Amino acid sequence: MIMTTIVGTIIGNRVKNENILGGTIAILILLLIPIGIEFIRKTDPIVYYGLDFITLKKINIRSVLGLAGIVFVTIALLDFYVFDIWKIIHQNSKIAVGSTSMALAGSPYFYLSVFVVFGGTLLEELWFRGLIQYKIKSITYFKKVNPHLAIVLQSILFGLIHFIPIFYGSDFELKVKLWFFVYPTIIGLILGYTNEKYNSLWPGWIIHYTNNLCSILLFTILFKV
Repeated sequence: MIMTTIVGTIIGNRVKNENILGGTIAILILLLIPIGIEFIRKTDPIVYYGLDFITLKKINIRSVLGLAGIVFVTIALLDFYVFDIWKIIHQNSKIAVGSTSMALAGSPYFYLSVFVVFGGTLLEELWFRGLIQYKIKSITYFKKVNPHLAIVLQSILFGLIHFIPIFYGSDFELKVKLWFFVYPTIIGLILGYTNEKYNSLWPGWIIHYTNNLCSILLFTILFKV
């Protein structure tokens, strides 16, 4: 799964350099295939991943949206005042290799991006907080240690797939490149622990999608793309 994640990300981002939408769809398909296989293998995957509506009703949506707001505002402030990420995104089209949301926001596919991010964040949750986190937790040795290891490992991998394309595909200064590893890793930790708390992918996906959607809207408003 780890190799599939890294290889799929590299292939998809190479395509994305030439065609933003095509590369994004390529990544989504590469993630979708293993997820589809896993869903076929499971007896009741919807319940297993806590995606049933009974579980959704038990979730405190206000708390989840509140957390989503805190995550977005914190990351946005750091982007603006510490790393100038938003200006870099606006001035350099190469950011497309690492930030699908921002790249699509500045493209003719803006309205489609809302739906792409909708599906993309759901697939990322199924892949990282679902397949990877659940698989690591199911290994007896890791389970004896604690569930935190599964959360940490998936978050590091989540950070790496955002970091690798930026590290090799841009000429940004080192601190900016490292930020593209640090902030996805932190978000991966938050989403992982949210998943663990609720035993469901719903809350993490709501936070993930809200964050990405707000990023698109804010970028569009600020730079009038």
